[in-house]
Amino acid sequence: MRFPNTQNRLLNGLSLKSLEQFYELRSGDSLIGTLTFRSSFGTLAVAETADEKWTFKRVGFLNPRVTIRVDGNLQDMAIFQPKLWGGGVVHFTDRRTYTWKPANFWQTQWAFIDRQEKEVIIFRKGVKEEKLSDIFKTQVTVEINPSVLLGPAPTVLVPFGLYLMILQQQDAATTAAVS
Repeated sequence: MRFPNTQNRLLNGLSLKSLEQFYELRSGDSLIGTLTFRSSFGTLAVAETADEKWTFKRVGFLNPRVTIRVDGNLQDMAIFQPKLWGGGVVHFTDRRTYTWKPANFWQTQWAFIDRQEKEVIIFRKGVKEEKLSDIFKTQVTVEINPSVLLGPAPTVLVPFGLYLMILQQQDAATTAAVS
C-alpha cells in the first residue's frame, strides 16, 4: 500500500453504492486500495492495493476466527481471534500481534494497538465531509500513526480494519432484523 505523503495520514473508506459490497480506500482523490466481498451473503473478501492482494474470511462456528492470506496462497499469514464482547487480537505468523479494540465508549472508533500499547491505526465511522448522496453508504475515516511508517506494522491492517468494521455493521444489522 502506498501511504499518502501528508502529515495527518488520513484515508477514507467508502462503499460506492448503498447495496454493493465494494469499497474503496482513498486519500483525497487518490485510490489507495479496494475491498470487495465475493458474495452478498458470505464473508470472503479480497483486498487489493498497488503492492499486494489479500483475502479475508471469517470461519468457524464454535471457534470463530478470521483468516488473512496473501491472495492465491493456502497458508494463513495471520489469524484474527475475536473476543466474546467485541475486539480481538491479530496473530501474525512472524509472532507480531495487534489488538483490535474500541477507541471510545460508543464504539464508533476502533484501533489496532501494538505491544507497546500505542494506537497504530484508528478507524472512525463517518467521514469529515459527508454528502447527502452518501447517507446510506458505509463510510470510515482511517488515521495512520506516522510512526507506523517507520516500524514493521503490516499494511494489511488498513484494509483488514475496514473489513472488521463492515462485519460489525453487518452483524448488528442481522441482530436488529432478528430481534
